Amino acid sequence: MGYEAETYNVYRRGASDGALMGLVLCGIFASWALSMRIAVASVAFPVLCLAVPVLLYMMLRRAYRADGCRSTFAMLWMHGICIFFFGTLLMAALALAWLRWFEPSLVRDSLLQAADVYAQLPSAQAQSMAKAVHTIVEQNMVPRAIDIALALLWAGVFSGSILSIIVAAVIRAGKKR
Repeated sequence: MGYEAETYNVYRRGASDGALMGLVLCGIFASWALSMRIAVASVAFPVLCLAVPVLLYMMLRRAYRADGCRSTFAMLWMHGICIFFFGTLLMAALALAWLRWFEPSLVRDSLLQAADVYAQLPSAQAQSMAKAVHTIVEQNMVPRAIDIALALLWAGVFSGSILSIIVAAVIRAGKKR
């Protein structure tokens, strides 16, 4: 029986861990969305954002130890990518449902709020930005719910892949000590 038969499937493990990471990512999206109406919801946002790399480290370290500290850098990195793919998929589904059925005006309202903040700033660049954002809203160029969900999916998987490179390197470097 070879090494491959003794280890767990990286993709299966990533999907399983991705469900937990997805809950944290959904919490990040919900705290942002709710903070527009409930100010205290914004407190959870930075806490959950800081929890992401800690949780990723714990998941990859647990997998590394479960494999008898024999996981390669590539295996750990792929595990992290899978965690973020499946976790971000859950967050994107929540974002799509939220922005399509629960609060369809959230993106528009956020843009208008940002334009108001820019309009209050004294610089010419800020005034130009405020005008540009108002033009986007007036010309009905606000991103649709599916656009936001897909952007979150791509951004989450990409940034999660970069974070996974760093965490996998840290875990593998710990072996050499």
